[in-house]
Amino acid sequence: MPGRAGRNRTRDPFYYWNNTASMKPEAQALATRLGLDIPVNTIYGYKSGLIYPIRRLIITAEDTPENYALLLGPLWNAKAMDIIKKTRIEGSPRRAPREPTKEEEVELRKIGEMQEILAKQMGEKQKVENKNIKEMCTKMGNDWASNLGTLMQVVNGRNQGVGGSVKE
Repeated sequence: MPGRAGRNRTRDPFYYWNNTASMKPEAQALATRLGLDIPVNTIYGYKSGLIYPIRRLIITAEDTPENYALLLGPLWNAKAMDIIKKTRIEGSPRRAPREPTKEEEVELRKIGEMQEILAKQMGEKQKVENKNIKEMCTKMGNDWASNLGTLMQVVNGRNQGVGGSVKE
């Protein structure tokens, strides 16, 4: 069924996960093996979002292109890669079963550096104040704005109780 601009929405990863994967025997078998509940024609609840299957694939070291295609459809690489990268970096356990890629290693090092800066700057204080943000970001280089995203990841992780050092 064509969507806007002739795009086939049935190939969209969100649509595929929520409406198509449940009808594919291979996807059902993978989901059963991973302990995933595939939503059936619903867009409500955490199980309908893409982070649910992506995170499970990552933490079980089953995050292969073939498995992403089974659960998220043929356009997973183009449409869900940002979610996958973000989940691998900030949403998965530090001791993930699969070794990080070179790109992820660089990102994890930056996050580790920023965690140390945040810990030294803030101590036990829970709230990061605006006046501290630029100072913390410039400790990683003169272009403080480019480090702002890393600081946000660290603060979000800390707020969720996962703010320990990634070097552990």
